[in-house]
Amino acid sequence: MDELDLELSDVVLFELPSFETTQAFRVRLRSRWPGWSHHDDDGWLFAAELGDAADALPTLLREAQDLLAELDLPAICFVLDSRTYVLEPAEPVYEWTGKRKQAA
Repeated sequence: MDELDLELSDVVLFELPSFETTQAFRVRLRSRWPGWSHHDDDGWLFAAELGDAADALPTLLREAQDLLAELDLPAICFVLDSRTYVLEPAEPVYEWTGKRKQAA
């Protein structure tokens, strides 16, 4: 594995549909995951460096899922270790209220 491959394995690259979505990702994620963003003909790319924390990847992906749900966006693609994956928005969390109808 060459040096470039090692560097890329520490980066998650999200494919985003718009500048506004990229800005929302920047505001939400950039303080904990440094990186960069770029626009090309196919859309916006948002890179997040994982760093050394053991839980960095699952935490980053959960934050991204929550943000997709908040923005009411469909699934997006992301690239990690030269493989492409699909990230679905987070499912809404339903709370049990504990109330039941009384039998008559």
